Amino acid sequence: MCGHVEIGEQKDINIVKRDGGSYTAKKTSGNPGSMLPVVTDASPDKVQQYRWGLLTMDDDKIHSKNKHARIESLFLVPLWRELVGRKHCVVRIQAFFEYNKEHEKTYRIERADGQPFYIAGLWDVWFDIKTGVLLPTFTIITMPPNQVIGEVHDRMPAILERNNVKNWINANYTGEQRVAWLRNNPCASENLNITVAKDHKKE
Repeated sequence: MCGHVEIGEQKDINIVKRDGGSYTAKKTSGNPGSMLPVVTDASPDKVQQYRWGLLTMDDDKIHSKNKHARIESLFLVPLWRELVGRKHCVVRIQAFFEYNKEHEKTYRIERADGQPFYIAGLWDVWFDIKTGVLLPTFTIITMPPNQVIGEVHDRMPAILERNNVKNWINANYTGEQRVAWLRNNPCASENLNITVAKDHKKE
């Protein structure tokens, strides 16, 4: 699911680049491997650029591995288990796309009110031994779909309401508490708008 997203212009926020500078993101699209705007529990007052797709210690190249983490496996898969309760983040996007094989169509999903999505994720920093470069990375958490997304796909990202972002990145809560809250508060179907994407490639 969700292998392609749209990033809004986001004129209301300043994104901190790796060199400490800032910029305003223009409307663009992103795939695994792209740098997207993220807020972490380590720096909840900053919007930073993180690469979509976690990398493990034995990875020796940049690729799209570990772009999604299933909520059902967060305490089972070693890579996720090491991060839950320690390194939570929220990714801000405008829309995401899902391809339905049966319909042979790609669908664009956005909020019904036109506001950005806030997606729950996990983050880490990968060290490239060859170059000595530290690369901040993240993965998007997925969960069973609500009724409206279930009509086009079998998974959906873990969508947060803006006023609930703090529940996911609040370091005062344990990983178990945060994941339980996420499970019990799925995005309501009425908050979403799904349309057929025009001229959008199959994902």
